[in-house]
Amino acid sequence: MQSLEQAIQSNQLLYAGLIASQHSVGDVMPVNVRECLQQLNRWSNRAKHFAHIHQPDANALKRFIQFFYRELAFSGTHNQGDSCQHSLMHEVMSYRSGTPVTLAIVFSSLAKRLGFKVSCINFPGHFLLRCELTHTADNGLAGLPAVLADCQSDRQNTPGSQGQYLFIDPLDGRVLSGDTLEKMYFSVIEDIDNESMPKEALEPASSDEVIVHMLNQIKAALINAKRYEQALRAIELLITLCPNNPYERRDRGVLLHELQCPQLAIIDYQYFIRQCPQDPAATLLAHQVKHMNTTPPVMH
Repeated sequence: MQSLEQAIQSNQLLYAGLIASQHSVGDVMPVNVRECLQQLNRWSNRAKHFAHIHQPDANALKRFIQFFYRELAFSGTHNQGDSCQHSLMHEVMSYRSGTPVTLAIVFSSLAKRLGFKVSCINFPGHFLLRCELTHTADNGLAGLPAVLADCQSDRQNTPGSQGQYLFIDPLDGRVLSGDTLEKMYFSVIEDIDNESMPKEALEPASSDEVIVHMLNQIKAALINAKRYEQALRAIELLITLCPNNPYERRDRGVLLHELQCPQLAIIDYQYFIRQCPQDPAATLLAHQVKHMNTTPPVMH
């Protein structure tokens, strides 16, 4: 889908997320992309007035976090496949509730409108936000656990430079310390003696990585709601963005099988079996393919 790919290439995460939601469920649930983008503009204007944001320093960021989670009342849930409401971008904006990745998209998109350098991080087990701080003598860091990290700078002329960053939990706006980040990392990744958290864990995710993550949540939520035709539309987008991912082909085969399209399902199953012969699912699918009835139903 050309418009989605263009939005991703231009790093317009919110626009890309809205397009993805529109493509997935727009046939039964209209998605007004323009109105959602205008809403973001209205929130930006409110933030400038309410939070008195004149320059994107740490004090302004504190006020912006309060504005986002108190004035706008955004909140989050860990149950990523629980509800379409938390995964579809237009519903996240309407109900102001989402998962870590959908909230990160809204937060970062609004923050960038106000001049903050905010990135999404595909941290193990939990999407995070990273804000690069303005380097001034008094930038308002008092009381905030800033992390001095050897991360890739957002500044094009200073790759790999050290800088100060705030790491934010998009679920509730908590600013995370270095120790907390380490604990979160090793709660998901097996702790090896004398191993520290790699700096790559705190690097920004690419735009396509963020949207693929969001689409996987949309897919899971729609499947959980038994909205299989719409889930299939989400998978089609995933295959467009990740054409060589055999697991997306496998999942599409499962949905096609569920939707009584066995001939098409077999094609995807066979692709997965060829690409992942050692996967335990490949053996099960190979057995299933042998016994699938591909005779078209008789129409009376």
